Amino acid sequence: MTGDILLLRQALTNILHNAIKFTQYRERAIIEVGGEVRGGEVVLWVRDNGVGFDPGEANRLFEVFQRLHGDTFDGAGVGLANVRRIASRHGGRVWASGASDEGATFFLALPE
Repeated sequence: MTGDILLLRQALTNILHNAIKFTQYRERAIIEVGGEVRGGEVVLWVRDNGVGFDPGEANRLFEVFQRLHGDTFDGAGVGLANVRRIASRHGGRVWASGASDEGATFFLALPE
């Protein structure tokens, strides 16, 4: 399968933008980007030390207009929904892990 470079770039940009946005009030923001091949997938991840989120709300992160932090941060609540749509279109998947005030890690997995 060949990927649409513009859509994939947009997906990664949205994930990175999220990390920047949610670390903006940290004295020292730390954002890590990595990837590896595992189980027939290329798994990319972005980890930050930002505000994080309640793990029980993880599935809502990828739904349209779901803003877990209210009006504290700018945005319309569509960035991560677009990431999920783009991943799905490419036969991939997305998920996140995190904890409130402990940062978050967002994963994008695509078929190898």
